[in-house]
Amino acid sequence: MKNKDTAALEVMSELKNYNKFVQTLIKKHTNKGSVLDFGCGYGDFAKHLNDSGYECDGVEIDKESNLESQKKGIKTFYSLTEVTKLYPAVTSLNVLEHIEDDLKILQNLFNIIENTGHLILYLPSSMVVWSNMDVEVGHYRRYSKKEIIQKLHSTGFAVTHSSYKDFGGWLILLIFRLFRIKPKFNLKLLKFYDKFIFPFIKYLDLLGAPFIGKNIIIVAKVIK
Repeated sequence: MKNKDTAALEVMSELKNYNKFVQTLIKKHTNKGSVLDFGCGYGDFAKHLNDSGYECDGVEIDKESNLESQKKGIKTFYSLTEVTKLYPAVTSLNVLEHIEDDLKILQNLFNIIENTGHLILYLPSSMVVWSNMDVEVGHYRRYSKKEIIQKLHSTGFAVTHSSYKDFGGWLILLIFRLFRIKPKFNLKLLKFYDKFIFPFIKYLDLLGAPFIGKNIIIVAKVIK
């Protein structure tokens, strides 16, 4: 039986429009060159970076997912303790919320980033829209800007950018919460949403994302 994180990775890798949206956001804050993707999963984002002219390695503790990344030509590590060099940029997409001791991981990430290098995080936000789906995929939390910024500051980072994304997705989750609908992590439904709804609903960010969204993108600088 697959664990929650692996099952979620399989589903998320199928969401083409959503993944393109997130990849574009992250690349805006990541200079070309050497990058480490923490929690690289099946290696889709790392491969996209490499295909775009970056040099991206990955960290993935799940053996099956790590092997899938290797098949895509990505140099991988099973743990941050295996990383022996400093990177100018580290990315992590929808990973930190799966880790109970996120402060320890942030400190470990700080230690493998070059001086003046950057950490770019993409995280689920707003406990207001916490749902059964968060439980199904193994989330410990959804972040607020205040929480993640405080945690980054406490581990030595200087936050240079923070913004909400996917207001439309947040609005849908809020409606589910208000009407006590328990969404399921269902591949067919998510693929339908990704293909026919997300390409249009993403433009709601122009209205709502300055205030709240389903996700947060955070850029933090290392000054040693």
